[in-house]
Amino acid sequence: MNRMDIYESSPIFIQNILTTLEGKRRAKIRFGSEYQKNLEFFKNFDYSDRESIKKIQNERFLKLLNHAVTFSPFYKEFYKDVDISKVKSANDIKMLPILEKETVRKHLEEMYTIPKKGCHLSKTGGTTGTSLRFRNKIDDFQTRLAYLDAFKARHGFIHRDMKRASFNRSNIVPPNQKKKIFWRDNKAMNQRIYSTHRCKGENIKYYVENLNSFKPHSIDGYPSSIYDIARFINSNNIKLDFVPIAIFTTSETLYPSYRAEIEKAFKCRIYDQYSSSEGATFIWECECGSLHIGEDTGIIEIDEDGEMLITSFFTYGTPLIRYKIGDKASPSPENFICPCGCAMKTVSRLEGRTMDFLLSKSHGKFTSIHLGSSVELLSTSVRAAQFVQNEIGTVHIYLEVDENYDKDQDIILQKELFFKMGHDMNFIFHHTTNIPKEKSGKFKFIVNNLK
Repeated sequence: MNRMDIYESSPIFIQNILTTLEGKRRAKIRFGSEYQKNLEFFKNFDYSDRESIKKIQNERFLKLLNHAVTFSPFYKEFYKDVDISKVKSANDIKMLPILEKETVRKHLEEMYTIPKKGCHLSKTGGTTGTSLRFRNKIDDFQTRLAYLDAFKARHGFIHRDMKRASFNRSNIVPPNQKKKIFWRDNKAMNQRIYSTHRCKGENIKYYVENLNSFKPHSIDGYPSSIYDIARFINSNNIKLDFVPIAIFTTSETLYPSYRAEIEKAFKCRIYDQYSSSEGATFIWECECGSLHIGEDTGIIEIDEDGEMLITSFFTYGTPLIRYKIGDKASPSPENFICPCGCAMKTVSRLEGRTMDFLLSKSHGKFTSIHLGSSVELLSTSVRAAQFVQNEIGTVHIYLEVDENYDKDQDIILQKELFFKMGHDMNFIFHHTTNIPKEKSGKFKFIVNNLK
């Protein structure tokens, strides 16, 4: 019996204890000396000084590049035709080749610069359906968390000192649970985690009642789930007994209609934020509504198709330099200056987060975010995955595999999907060497043919 089996078979009060114990375990990894040092640095950094921003960006870029060519066998070979000595600053980045996701999949082991033991392992499934495992130095992991918490602190929320309600991909509610309790407490983080899998239909009123009782200082997570709750609040003219300091959305597209509905319901501002499991350069929203590129965390280039090439300064374990991550953005006008005073560059819009979904018989909608976390469990012998639904209750799963694929991977994925979507679903697996793209040339992770 594995940990998830024990959790699933335990009563809810034990699940809360287990959730808190897991929170304590993670806190030891997340909030060490590097976190504390960088939290203070990011809080006090002068983001109005363009020269200071460029200086730190150039220093961190050259340091990462030198590390990659020194310690990564892949980058030594990848850059063999590049005179690295001529790369003097971030302005010279186009001298380096673009790193495609398929190249990463094929050469991930050679990219690593640190051993598996003692690293923080992050997994990604994402909207391409490609399962990858990135090794991170613990120091880098803590630095990224410090940056995120400094961003929230600028908008008034102090992590761990204040209560937060989180809507993320955590599998906290077993599929066969009958009780209308769709949340678990992580007291180690002063956090209540709400299931996004069950946030639908008649269940939403229980979410609203519990939020009103919990009275969080902030709400964070997937905008689609927060939007569903906000729409219920507004359509039923519910007046909440609390007003959050802020709402922090991430991982999905924050549509203007979502923002309007959520801010109306909760009477507070939303601040959107972008990063990724791989460790992408941050993009964050300021008080004026501009989306600033965290140029102290990396470099973002936008190609002619709108695709982002990311270079992230906190990826020393698996260096990512000019990595085509698969998300899109629209650049701001060249001469745009944000009135907030921050001198970092901006993008006008994030476009890469698709909102296609599958529909389960009993547990509602599942977006690419939910399914991507399931694909993360698969080995790198899976080049891509696609979910196709033609009728409620049945999902066809197409896996683009190489010669090393083991069909035991089907069982792993099926078990995970049963847990999320319910045992009343039927999953049919297909193995292929090539999943066709759309006529537009785009790959679709989810194909929903329901009428």
